[in-house]
Amino acid sequence: MDGKFDNYDAEQRAMIKWLIGRSPDARHAIAEDLNFDFAEDVFEWILTQPDCDLATAASYFWRAGPLERLEHPDTFEEDNLTLKRLVDRVNAGFYRRSEIYYGGQELSEGEEVCSWTIAEAEELREFARAHEASNLPWTLPEALVPPLGHRAVRISDEEDPSKSEELRMLFAGLGTGSGPFPASLMETDPPPRSLPQPAPQLTIGKRIATLRSSAFTPLYLYLAFVAAGWGLIDVFDPPRLVYNVMIICSVHFGLMTFGMVRSELKRKAQKRATP
Repeated sequence: MDGKFDNYDAEQRAMIKWLIGRSPDARHAIAEDLNFDFAEDVFEWILTQPDCDLATAASYFWRAGPLERLEHPDTFEEDNLTLKRLVDRVNAGFYRRSEIYYGGQELSEGEEVCSWTIAEAEELREFARAHEASNLPWTLPEALVPPLGHRAVRISDEEDPSKSEELRMLFAGLGTGSGPFPASLMETDPPPRSLPQPAPQLTIGKRIATLRSSAFTPLYLYLAFVAAGWGLIDVFDPPRLVYNVMIICSVHFGLMTFGMVRSELKRKAQKRATP
């Protein structure tokens, strides 16, 4: 394994070891399903492979909620650094392979290209126009705007978490509960003339990462964090320092949660207003 990745935790090292020698299609399928919160180094490894497909980079970019990251640079400083590295690679032409079809996130029934993703792309352009580009950590790479590629993902049975116990366990170790992949993504024959539509994923990790199901999901998670944290403090009566740390975390995460909820409510209102 590349020495650059030797210091990652055991679960991530295990997934990277499994990925070594796999096709760009297999790596794309895995990246689509991984939980952002527990696999940052796995994503970095996937996205820095020389034959990484452009669709894999696009999927990561749009799952990360790029507009929200630009709107709240102080809250998402580390995320912006990660996205900047990705954007720099895209702009430098690093992702020369573009075969896998990508139509955007959260496709609605009958859509071949996600209207939400297209709308967010336009919002990113407007944000860049309204601010000096030199003051922004990065701007939208047009190469990541869907649709991309021309065919569905092709993976073997051993690369299918619904059939591979080994892969299912690797996912579980990284906080991802994986359901079966859509049949349309498993085809081995040439794709039909119409572009394939990636079906919504039913994974816990992806749903948490995108926070699309409800604008108030971040608030629910924040309240659960506060309740659990103060509950443990009340039970164990830790040193005074722990109280101070919990107060700081509660305030910091509270501000971050407020920003996320406000942004999502704004996005949903704009979507409803779009004819």
